Amino acid sequence: MKAVHSPTHRPRPPRQDPQRGVILLVALIVLLVMTLTGLAVVRTSTQGAGMAGSLALKQGATSGADLGLERGMAQLDALYSAGSATLEADADSGYFASHDPGAPLDWSQAKLVTEDDGLGNKVEFLIHRLCRDAGRWDAAGQSCVLPQELDCPGPSETAGSASSCNARPMYRITARATGPRSTLSLVQMTVY
Repeated sequence: MKAVHSPTHRPRPPRQDPQRGVILLVALIVLLVMTLTGLAVVRTSTQGAGMAGSLALKQGATSGADLGLERGMAQLDALYSAGSATLEADADSGYFASHDPGAPLDWSQAKLVTEDDGLGNKVEFLIHRLCRDAGRWDAAGQSCVLPQELDCPGPSETAGSASSCNARPMYRITARATGPRSTLSLVQMTVY
């Protein structure tokens, strides 16, 4: 004989707890935190590379400005070799026989060294004789900045007077390099 099952007696599958989605929520939060961390790392490394690039451009512009100082020194030596009369008046080569310390530098009169120094820098310089007026540096009433030599007796007491051991006044050479991405470097040197 066959066993008869009643229609009400069926085997049931084991009962499962209803899923609440807590694991899904935790996984989404972890994914969000990882994404934000990744974006922060990318941003930081991009900024670091940008700053390193800017620093490299600034160093390149400063090297270009140093070239301007060297050319300015050579120009001043050439003017000095040509005789003192060439130093008493302004010249087209970016040389000025007098300087007003309150006036801004006029870069339209600068001597162009190079339009591109190989690093993309435009280099130019200005030379200022540190005297109040053009003309002879030792003329009566002239006021110039003079070097103080170790064996000189001391600074002059009156305006326009000069110590016998000072052969010429001081000069200031200012060089400017304008580079890529608006990089600007100014360097100065004072010589006599």
